[in-house]
Amino acid sequence: MKDLAGKVVLITGGARGMGKLHARNFAREAARVVVTDLDESELEKTAAEMREAGYEVFPYLQDVSDREAGFELVNRVEAEVGPIDVLVNNAGITTAEYVMDTSESTFRRIIDVNYLGPVWMMHAVIPGMLARKRGHVVNVCSIVAKVAPPKLGAYNASKAALLSITDTIRQELKGSGVNFTIVNPGYIATGMFEGAKVPVITHWQDPQKVADALVDAVKKNKAEIFVPRFMTLVASAVRGLGLPRLVDLSFGTLGAKKSFESMHEERGRPF
Repeated sequence: MKDLAGKVVLITGGARGMGKLHARNFAREAARVVVTDLDESELEKTAAEMREAGYEVFPYLQDVSDREAGFELVNRVEAEVGPIDVLVNNAGITTAEYVMDTSESTFRRIIDVNYLGPVWMMHAVIPGMLARKRGHVVNVCSIVAKVAPPKLGAYNASKAALLSITDTIRQELKGSGVNFTIVNPGYIATGMFEGAKVPVITHWQDPQKVADALVDAVKKNKAEIFVPRFMTLVASAVRGLGLPRLVDLSFGTLGAKKSFESMHEERGRPF
């Protein structure tokens, strides 16, 4: 999708953090940007800022974990804005807890938002794309979908599931005109993981770098991207060797094992 001008782009979790940057980036490409979020005040604030900058933006309140509400939202958007050309499943939440300390409600909420939310949105959006024989879906996963650090168990699992389902549906719909991109960020300085410590082999990444890479991936139809490329590819390759103890050793040696020990608990909200 080389030319995004006039295209309708729906971004979940778009009121702040990475989602807000994605919205601005697509708007700069002259796309018609639909921003959804659960935080109404931040949603309206972001929409006002974008309009003031001269961008075309349409805010909608949404809890992505609500499947039926997602279908209703997509129907509203396509009636009020136009057929959705690009879906960016960005909404996500996390918490810093050991697996055995994580409550059932926390597990369910993270899986509902980070994994099932994107699945429900794909169910709602993709049939229209298939009918039009064109469209692009971006699922924001994470490097933790490849190599899982301690204290992010529920988050790690949700992102691994999202990566897997994206690989699956990409193959199922090959040749349909609907394309898919997996985005795997590393340590991104959005505030979502405030208090965490970065391993010695990398550093906090500028979130704008991820936003730029995502738009580029849509324009060039890239199936999967890594930010930063070198560190995340190496981490994926190490796990791909089928030697989990080597991953454990690397995590301990490089400091990744304790990355999230100091993460601020109260940051487990949408960013």
